[in-house]
Amino acid sequence: MAKVTNPGYVVLNIATAGVFNAISRSLKTVKKEVLCAFNIFNIAEGISRFMRFQRVVPPNGTKEEILAVVYQTDLFLVDLPVAITACMGYPVPRYAYFADAVVTAAETIVKQVVLNHNVIMSSIDAFMAFFRNTTAGKSVRELDSVSVANLTSMIKSSSSCGFNLKRLTDRVITKIADMRDYNPFITNEDLRIELSKSSIVLEDVPIVTNNCMAELLKTKKPYIAYQTRDTLRKTFGVIIDQLIETSTTDMGEAMAREDYMVLTANMGFLGLSAFDPTGIAYMAFNYVQSICGPTEFIGEIDDGNLTDALGLTTVDDAFHGSEGTWTKKGDGVVKIIFVSSDTENVNVIIRSGGEKVATVYVGSGETVTWTTTVKALQDKTLYLTRKRPGLLNIPRSSGGSLLLWLPRSSEGGHLKLNAKINVS
Repeated sequence: MAKVTNPGYVVLNIATAGVFNAISRSLKTVKKEVLCAFNIFNIAEGISRFMRFQRVVPPNGTKEEILAVVYQTDLFLVDLPVAITACMGYPVPRYAYFADAVVTAAETIVKQVVLNHNVIMSSIDAFMAFFRNTTAGKSVRELDSVSVANLTSMIKSSSSCGFNLKRLTDRVITKIADMRDYNPFITNEDLRIELSKSSIVLEDVPIVTNNCMAELLKTKKPYIAYQTRDTLRKTFGVIIDQLIETSTTDMGEAMAREDYMVLTANMGFLGLSAFDPTGIAYMAFNYVQSICGPTEFIGEIDDGNLTDALGLTTVDDAFHGSEGTWTKKGDGVVKIIFVSSDTENVNVIIRSGGEKVATVYVGSGETVTWTTTVKALQDKTLYLTRKRPGLLNIPRSSGGSLLLWLPRSSEGGHLKLNAKINVS
């Protein structure tokens, strides 16, 4: 995605600016103290779930043993320090994770939630009574009735999609800073490559956005839910790209980790946690829809028909009615079956990521199969056009096109596309 060689980068930068401005504007409608309490509540709830899981796996685990394990999780090492620092009104510089005040506040919250979670998490009022008496909770002691109502509504909605996307963002920020520390001379392109191969992108982003589907399907039809999920994935790709860009100065030199952490703390990510998945998608829709396919930060995609899972779309009539399936576990084959009902012989041009990879001749009324591998086409758009004889039998591109996204898969993957070639 080099600035010079890829014109799509300009589109992505425009999308980035729009997404960040929209997130920033969202903060003006919700008090920071409300977002602070909401984030701490979600972390406390996460610790409670972790405790229940640990008690199932090692049946006789004591609270002290569970506490020792919690201290090693991202909930304590990343989520709480970031949330507490924001609650205290500070930016999040390099030392945030080690500052005595932050560590002490985090230890206090974790210890109390582990030892007394049945009381603290029994109701919203009980949680707020506990949180107000902590160092991090000073900012919420004077919340007005409207803010309390907003917080109660956010918690009762049980929407965790935005919070989990915010957690992912915190991990990306930390990982980029760590990579810059390890190799101060690493380029943005190398950062993108390393992140595209990381567990955050390959596992966490797909898992979190797939989990958002449970919330989406409560109010939306499956097709719309899949579209919204894809918008969430595009949005997160845009966010990752901007986090990479902001880790350098205008001169392209690596920014000091402390400066980077302060800068990203001011980008408004706290606001993400306040949105349900529909709200995030609506906020970002106008800015990310101009990107014709996902970025390389999408990762793996679960099973589904090509329209829902991979965003198959056709323009005009040439390929109208085409359909197929994607499975994450498979033999690593991409199979396109061209079924012609055209009265003319045609050539189908196959492009991957904008580059021509094949021309397939399909005779009138014939069925032709073309195959390749998932690895050859992964992380790019697959684009089909048709050349059909025109005036004086001179072939010309006409009639329409077909577009879909082809993801990667650690389990091989399999794509089958029945591409209809119509008279048009």
